[in-house]
Amino acid sequence: MKTKLLSIFAALTLVACAAPVTQTEIQQAKFPPAPKQADIDKEVNTYLKSALNTPDMPTKECAPARKAWARALAFETPKFGWMVVCDIKAKERSGGDSAMKTYMFLFTTNGNYAYDAASFGNINNNVQFLDLIK
Repeated sequence: MKTKLLSIFAALTLVACAAPVTQTEIQQAKFPPAPKQADIDKEVNTYLKSALNTPDMPTKECAPARKAWARALAFETPKFGWMVVCDIKAKERSGGDSAMKTYMFLFTTNGNYAYDAASFGNINNNVQFLDLIK
């Protein structure tokens, strides 16, 4: 029991720690070319088909791609690429609209990643647009 409590405490401590992204990491980051709109649409639609109960008729609004870094957990090494933020409102099975939800899609040199913004405790530890960094 004592070991289990220590393990839980250690895990919570790691989650609470956010490793800052340094200027050096940002300057050394490799970015792919900006994604084309067709590539963005394909990635978003593929994700929605797998993530939504009724992916046929969602309402989506996506912002233009911007250079950013992101990571699923605050202590992970950040991934650098082009981030597209989409607000999605899916249809309920009953036909009504569900609540608006924000998803983030990162296009990197090593593949594409999807993030659910609601899963972040503090979004500033997980995502940042590089044009906002001075």
